[in-house]
Amino acid sequence: MFSISAINDSDSRKQWQPLAPTKEAQEYQLSQLYHDGLLRLQAKDYGKARKLLESVLKDPLVSNAQVENSASDGHLLQLRFLALKNLATVFLQQGPSYYENALHCYLQAVEIDNKDSVVWNQLGTLACSMGSLSISRWAFEQGLVCSPNNWNCMEKLLEVLIAIGDEVACLSVAELILTHWPSHSRALHVKSTIEDSEPIPFTPRGIDKLEPIHSRLKFPEKRKAVDDDLDGTPASKKRKQNIEIQLSETSWIAVIGELLEILRPLSMPDCEPERNYRSGDVTLAINLPSSAAKLTGSCETKDNTNGTNNHNSINEKVGMVFEEQPQERRSSRLERLRSRKPGKEEADFPTNKDPAQVVKQFLGPYLMDGTGPINCNYNTDSSHSAEAVADSPDTESTDVIEFLQNSSNNFGAYHLGHLLLEKIASKTILCHDNIAKFLELEKMIRNWGQERTPECSLFLSELYYDIGLQSFEKSAMGSFTSEVSYHLCKIIESTALEYPFQIAGMDEKNNYGVENLSEHNKQSPMDNSSWLRSKQCFWIRFFWLSAHLSILEGDKAKAQKELSVVYSLFVDKEKMNDSPGSVFLPHCKVIKELTADRVIHEMSLIEVDSLLKKSVPEMLEKDMHDKCIDLLAPLLLSAKDVHFDVLHDWGNEGKGFNTIELAALDVLIKSSELAEPMNVGVYLDCHRRKLQTLVTRAGMENSSPEVVLPFYENQSKESLLKQWGHLAAEEVKSISQSISKVKSINNPDEVSKSIPLSIIGDIQSLLLTFICNVANSCLAKKSSELGVQESIEQTEQCYLVEAAIAFCKLQHLNSNVPIKSQAELVVAVHDMLAEFGICCAHGSGEEQEGTFLKLAIKHLLALDMKLKSSIQSVNKGQDTKFDHQISKEDNIKMPESLSQHAQLTASSSGSQSNVLDVEVSDIAKDIASSIENAAFENSSTEKISSDLDKEEMKANCDSNTGYVPDSMCSNEEIENNQSIGSGNELSEDEREELELIIDNALDQCFYCLYGLNLRYDSSSEEDLVKHKNTSQGDYHTKEQCADVFQYILPYAKASSKTGLHKLRRVLRAIRKHFPQPPDDVLAGNVIDKFLDNPELCEDKLSEEAGLEGFLDTMMKIIYPENEPVKQCTSSLDSSNPYQEVYRNLYYFLAQSEEMSATDKWAGFVLTKEGEDFVENNANLFKYDLLYNPLRVESWQRLANLFDEEVDLLLNDGSKQINVLGWRKNAALPQRVEISRRRSRRCLLMTLALAKTAIQQGEIHELLALVYYDGLQNVVPFYDQRSVVPLKDAAWKIFCHNSMNHFKKAFKHKEDWSHAFYVGKLCEKLGYSHDVSFSYYAQAIALNPSAVDPFYRMHASRLKLLCKCEKQNEEALKVVAAHSFDESTKDTVTSILNGIGGENSDALTPIEVGACNSDSDAVGLQKFGRAWNLLYSDCLSALETCVEGDLKHFHKARYILAQGFHRRGGHGDLERAKEELSFCFKSSRSSFTINMWEIDSMVKKGRRKTPGPSGNRRSLEVNLAESSRKFITCIRKYILFYLKLLEDIGDVPILERAYTSLRADKRFILCLEDLMPVALGRYIMTLIKSVRQAGSVSSTTSDNAEHLLEKLFNLFLDQVNLWSDICNLPEFKSPEFTESTLYGYLYQYILLLESNIKVETLEVINEKIRKRLKNPKLSNSNCAKVYRHVSAAWCRSLVINMGLITPLHSRRSTDIHGLSSSGGCLETEQLLCVDLQSEELWCSAFEDPNHLKILETKWNPSLSKIKNVIVKRVSDEDLETATMLLRSAYNFYKDTSCALLPSGINLYMVPAQLATETYIQPGIDGVDILDMNTSRKLLLWAYSLLHGHCANVSNVIKYCEENIKSKMKKGGGSAPSTNAQNVTTGGGKDGTIRTTEPEVQSTVGTTPLAEIHVSSNKAVPETESIQKEVSGLGENQSAQIPAGDAFFDKQ
Repeated sequence: MFSISAINDSDSRKQWQPLAPTKEAQEYQLSQLYHDGLLRLQAKDYGKARKLLESVLKDPLVSNAQVENSASDGHLLQLRFLALKNLATVFLQQGPSYYENALHCYLQAVEIDNKDSVVWNQLGTLACSMGSLSISRWAFEQGLVCSPNNWNCMEKLLEVLIAIGDEVACLSVAELILTHWPSHSRALHVKSTIEDSEPIPFTPRGIDKLEPIHSRLKFPEKRKAVDDDLDGTPASKKRKQNIEIQLSETSWIAVIGELLEILRPLSMPDCEPERNYRSGDVTLAINLPSSAAKLTGSCETKDNTNGTNNHNSINEKVGMVFEEQPQERRSSRLERLRSRKPGKEEADFPTNKDPAQVVKQFLGPYLMDGTGPINCNYNTDSSHSAEAVADSPDTESTDVIEFLQNSSNNFGAYHLGHLLLEKIASKTILCHDNIAKFLELEKMIRNWGQERTPECSLFLSELYYDIGLQSFEKSAMGSFTSEVSYHLCKIIESTALEYPFQIAGMDEKNNYGVENLSEHNKQSPMDNSSWLRSKQCFWIRFFWLSAHLSILEGDKAKAQKELSVVYSLFVDKEKMNDSPGSVFLPHCKVIKELTADRVIHEMSLIEVDSLLKKSVPEMLEKDMHDKCIDLLAPLLLSAKDVHFDVLHDWGNEGKGFNTIELAALDVLIKSSELAEPMNVGVYLDCHRRKLQTLVTRAGMENSSPEVVLPFYENQSKESLLKQWGHLAAEEVKSISQSISKVKSINNPDEVSKSIPLSIIGDIQSLLLTFICNVANSCLAKKSSELGVQESIEQTEQCYLVEAAIAFCKLQHLNSNVPIKSQAELVVAVHDMLAEFGICCAHGSGEEQEGTFLKLAIKHLLALDMKLKSSIQSVNKGQDTKFDHQISKEDNIKMPESLSQHAQLTASSSGSQSNVLDVEVSDIAKDIASSIENAAFENSSTEKISSDLDKEEMKANCDSNTGYVPDSMCSNEEIENNQSIGSGNELSEDEREELELIIDNALDQCFYCLYGLNLRYDSSSEEDLVKHKNTSQGDYHTKEQCADVFQYILPYAKASSKTGLHKLRRVLRAIRKHFPQPPDDVLAGNVIDKFLDNPELCEDKLSEEAGLEGFLDTMMKIIYPENEPVKQCTSSLDSSNPYQEVYRNLYYFLAQSEEMSATDKWAGFVLTKEGEDFVENNANLFKYDLLYNPLRVESWQRLANLFDEEVDLLLNDGSKQINVLGWRKNAALPQRVEISRRRSRRCLLMTLALAKTAIQQGEIHELLALVYYDGLQNVVPFYDQRSVVPLKDAAWKIFCHNSMNHFKKAFKHKEDWSHAFYVGKLCEKLGYSHDVSFSYYAQAIALNPSAVDPFYRMHASRLKLLCKCEKQNEEALKVVAAHSFDESTKDTVTSILNGIGGENSDALTPIEVGACNSDSDAVGLQKFGRAWNLLYSDCLSALETCVEGDLKHFHKARYILAQGFHRRGGHGDLERAKEELSFCFKSSRSSFTINMWEIDSMVKKGRRKTPGPSGNRRSLEVNLAESSRKFITCIRKYILFYLKLLEDIGDVPILERAYTSLRADKRFILCLEDLMPVALGRYIMTLIKSVRQAGSVSSTTSDNAEHLLEKLFNLFLDQVNLWSDICNLPEFKSPEFTESTLYGYLYQYILLLESNIKVETLEVINEKIRKRLKNPKLSNSNCAKVYRHVSAAWCRSLVINMGLITPLHSRRSTDIHGLSSSGGCLETEQLLCVDLQSEELWCSAFEDPNHLKILETKWNPSLSKIKNVIVKRVSDEDLETATMLLRSAYNFYKDTSCALLPSGINLYMVPAQLATETYIQPGIDGVDILDMNTSRKLLLWAYSLLHGHCANVSNVIKYCEENIKSKMKKGGGSAPSTNAQNVTTGGGKDGTIRTTEPEVQSTVGTTPLAEIHVSSNKAVPETESIQKEVSGLGENQSAQIPAGDAFFDKQ
């Protein structure tokens, strides 16, 4: 709750009233109440639960929810349903006294949802317990409808049927149960009992033997025999004095049935008299059923006098609380079941939709009567009056009880029957289905002796006549007629006795004809007939019935007189202000009402019959149609209703269905049609009356129920109704044709004025009735299975379609109907037909489908034209001509294009629907002619134009059936027919809404008819609906395709490109049958010849382009020797039936297709698929130009297509293919050249066809750009390095052609870009710089805000300054003339002219005798100053191009960087780098490509800072940058930026640039060829840095090593590029050769060896080795480097091991301890090393100078290793020894086959000699080991680590296991092993032998983990050696030469 008031309103705060809660809040509260009720029900608090649920149901929101409005009230209905269901449960729990309430709840619940079988089951169970068996049966049956397999409903229904006694239904249900459960015992018992073929005589049979039994059902009153004693008292033995009768139900039929059972035996002549108590004169005591007790009580209170008499005769049994529905009698039910069709179920299952309701829902709103919709209902008998009220079941029961009470003192069956007939006659009781029983009773008691009243006799006569009218046999009608005559005579007898004198002479007084009725009304009709006036209704009935008897007897004159009496009585009754002028006959089934209109109509028909036989034939023969109309029209068209009893042709019963009225109407229709002028009002009114007659005759819905048919024998009622329905359908088709005829020969306004709208509305209502009936008949043909529907018959489809078309056409007769209503009606009819799945069905007599849809499409297009024409008439004061060429710039107006729809012709098959034939008006023909000739205005092409586009406009118009929409007649009619809603008075929003309605309707029609989804590519929210019979869009024949194309052609001509997208699918389907023009047209394809002719001189054409006669020149080139006339004449030959398709298909298909390859994926045009895509699209325009060579749009679109292909080839090629790859692929450059040539020639032809100066200027510009594009130095043709454009003669011609076209375009329109490009071309051609600068200045003047000409001006000035010498005064003047700063211009001019302050200061006075050299120096100084000022001015101007939002204008930055670099002043190099680095750096990376394509679509910004001169120039980008130009700029900038970095020596950024270019994924394809350049710049910078480091002091040696390491790593990464780098043009110099590069690599290796960096050498050796394994990554140079690295590694190992080898003697105790630890001192041998150092420094492939340096450095230390026994190193060197062992093992694995240095000798020494340090080789027991160097190093390293030697294989195994253990442990610096892994051997003949001498050792191997490095041993001698060599100069290693001699040796 909340309230609202003003903020400053303080007085009304106390008076605030809370607002009502919202609907959502109320629904939420109701849901909470319902939830609380469920909780109370669960807690068994029934009282509280009842209150809560009832409060939910009583809420207005719930109670007012309607089932019909389920869309908005669905949740409320669901809540109401659930509340009722649970409230019923509450009532059931509260006891039997609440059962009735529960029953009401269930009944209301099933009204909401009738699909819940559970509720039906509960309802049936409750009703059964209450005794309402009919409701119970109904509930269980409905439960089975919802759930056919519901066992509860099946079994319970079986028991209820047993209780009712319906044997047939019971048997059917039992069989149904057995179908699902064959062994069901109860069903088997019931079936066997009913089907018992041998019953016991005089015992109950069949179902009478069964009793209802069910565990969940209660039967309070089971069936009992008739003679059972209800009171329980014993029967009396005394014979009764009256006959007791037990009624089965309280109804008149039950009473009559009991009377007939008594009287029938008595009426038989051969029947013996029965006992007196069965006589017809014995008093009857009638007992009522128990259910009538309640009504009995009410009757007793009304009539107390009869209460005592009726006490004995009426059963006083207590009735049930709830009155059950009357049960169907067993006999009637059996009869109905037996008469049903085989295979059908007992009752039809209900459907969700009523077809008639669907039809009314769609078409009802569009009925009209002049002011709005009407409801036409001809069943006037449905109204009620006080005279005749149908008895309800309750009223009938009350009347029966009252009658039986009043007649309890009867004298028997005859007496009671007589009283019954009188009672029924006085009450006019409705018993239509049992009239035969009434009449049978009347015949049996007719001669009883008591006279009947006249009212009773008239009542009976009417019954006889009514049942006679329903008979289908003529003999039966005769017998009934005699009965009618009998009772009428009885009336006459009684009346004659009462009024003997007044009856005479009445006929003479009241004999009036139809023509005298109006005068008769003015008189007092019955002055002396007071006896008639007293009973007017009675005598109206009497004389009317008498007149009909006279008609049946053939006495028409007498009938006329009697009908006159009837009419007089009606008139008199009306004058007496009595009840309304009608007499009701509710007891009659056929004729339920008598009216004055009926009487007049019957009198008129009698007179018409006479006229048809006499006067009318003569009038027709004499063409007296107007007189015939005047005679017949008043007689036939005055009646409102249809009356059947007098419609048949009395004299010609065998004529069929042509009654008198129908025959007369046909005559009147013909006369109205032939009259001059045509009487349209009578013509359509006759059709209305005829359709009304036939519709009613056929017994259709909403018509009168007086279904009386001619008395034909041997013909069923169904067949007659079907034949009448067929006649009605024929009339519907006739009406449709008649409307077309009326529209075709009359002006729409005249038609609208001459036809009353009431006639249109009546016909529409009749058509609605007809459609509803046909729809219902379709529904009635459902199969017996639920949900399976049979297909609608073909004839009924035609009926529906024809009626729908006629309904639409009727609306067109009213010119005042708004366009919106017309469009909505078409949509409604379409939706209605779609509901029945026949929107694409054909009409009657048609072969092709889609009759309605074709009409709908045509009418909707006409409405669209009408709407658009009204809009155009407002905007333009005069008519505009239609231009059928669709322009890309100017959209075609819809009204002009839609005039083409009048030209639609029938398809070649001739199967067009008649309703689609169109009569084309003269104005439409004129417009069509102007369309074909609109594009040809040039006098030189008039003949060609007429030959190409002159077509004869034809229309297949049927004068009888032609139909023309309002908007297709003429322009004047269009203007006259503008009504409210047609366009002029509509607002913009309303007009857009109307256009949307029409477009949506057209889309749906096209989709259904042709399978054309016009929204396929649209983003519309509403999708098209796929109907049941929507076309799949598959066209199987050329004829069908041509037919489809004829219909979409006007739509295509009127559509924009977006609209044509909707036609794409159907156009593609059509093209499958028309893939290309015929072969005779393609044979001499002049278009291809023109585009690819190598002999065509374009230069001459470019010069003539735009001149007078250029079109003639082009046409002569395309069509030499007058070929166009011949070709076009042959192509337009009428022998080709598909000429219109060929002329338009390819053009519109090209418009609808996605022609742009730009939308495809990148690189699409580079593929074969892309090439085919462009070729196919180009073929569409080529095919179109074969038929339309002067269609300018096709030429221009074809040029754009080729130009786009060139752009995409170059743009995508620049990104995905480098220049080398482009040049290798010959197909791609060839495609570019071909497409460029074709584009130029198409543009030349477009230029020839262009009419306006604007168009010519645009084409000139396009041509100039195409020529200019071929001049640019861009990728992928040129690489900006070595491959550059060749400026030959062809290049110069392209320049001249481009310049000429730019100049011509500039003449048409002075655009700055034209002058800009001319200036650039002048510069390319080498014209005077003053000329190019003047064009730039002109471009700047035309567009001062454009940055492009401004940049180009000053960039060219800077370029000129760089080229010219500083003393070139002429060049300086040209540059100064276009200075950016005016002060600079003035200063430079003063300097050059020798005036100005600065000049006088600079030129000091010259002393006498000075030489000429001094004056030359002054001149140079002057020119230098001027040059510097101008150079700075250019740089300042360019700086303004990169300020503010123009910071990404990269072209200016590049020129600026070049300017700084070329000037070369102090700091200019850094400024150049800083300026260009903006494009190659970011906040995250020192090098990245930070450039963006220059886009002209976004205006780039305004300068925020003033220029040097203070000027504020606002600049913006106006020219876009192509992708290829952008890639070219990136390449140029990268090359220049790398050069700047090299000049500066910026190694880190060069390294980053090299790495970034390798990893860049965006530009890797287009920059791949720049990788060697970047690598070369990086290498050169490294070399320069290395040289600089070498020339400085020794403190930079570490830096040199780092640089050399980088260089070596580059070699490892790009080994294959080194030779290519040296051959690049950028690096060709004597200082940069391949030998130089490898020299620096070798220098790095020597540096590592000099510093004995074993591990580093090991690493690079591993990298090179891996490279050698891959042939793609290695070469011969790599192998050479590998040999040097291996040798250096080997020597480094030797030097390191020599340095740590102990040279001093140990104490004997140490040796003894070590020896004894193995336990085998006697057999142990040690390793002795002898180095031959002079051999170590000898190598055939290495530089001897380098080896000499090494020898000098390390020889003093290594020379001491002479016959030294290798012992374990000191603890300080254990880590080094471990590293050497690992490296030696790796060296052993990698270099086993390499050529290694020699000089290492190893000996095996016995352990006894271990006390000595040096051993002589000649001593006994010393063995020399012969093995390769790698194994020697391995043994040496092992001995250093362990102090003893082992077998080589054991050492290798030891190393391998140490590596494995290290890998398992995940790390560790020292390897460890197990001593058991190393086995010892004996002496020379040891047990372990290898291919080499084995090393024997008896000492076990000590694991590394057990070696303690903390031992306090004496410092070994190796330390002194290391100290000696530590001082060797680092300078020696730094001064190692590059070593070119090393490569010379190799």
